Amino acid sequence: MADFQKLIARIKKQDDLAFEELYELTKRSVYAMIYSIVQNRAMTEDLMQDTYIKMLQSIHHYDGRVKFITWLVTIAKNLAIDSYRKEKRLISVDLQTEEYRLPTHFDSTEKQMESNQYLSILSEEEREIVLMKIVGELTHNEIAKIIHKPIGTVMWMYNQAIKNMQTCTKEE
Repeated sequence: MADFQKLIARIKKQDDLAFEELYELTKRSVYAMIYSIVQNRAMTEDLMQDTYIKMLQSIHHYDGRVKFITWLVTIAKNLAIDSYRKEKRLISVDLQTEEYRLPTHFDSTEKQMESNQYLSILSEEEREIVLMKIVGELTHNEIAKIIHKPIGTVMWMYNQAIKNMQTCTKEE
């Protein structure tokens, strides 16, 4: 388990290595949150940069009352929502033309396309929860705090989303 408090203290002293460590520990969670909202790889990467810049600008205000990862992912979520609203458009994803969607360990494009197909059957909120859990490796409790829902609801939604994707798999 990472000691975020020590890393934060080092970052406040402008230790670049501490920032790199923190980035490596948190990038999957931040990416998953942003991507679940904007569903565009290039925009997600831009918003990741914005998230870490904002984190660095606000790090002196972090008081430790909530877990650091929750605080950071909330920054990412708010930036992604703001960006999405500024675009003022619905994001439509053509799964046949998009080369990849998730920063995962899939071996082939075929598996990535299959994953995209399963994710496309989920609601936006279900997709957000699944990506935060699987890609972001967040706990149900952390997700509940980020999306402001009871942990039981988050667990139920996650399980329902997995069941729906499994049903889609069986139908094929």
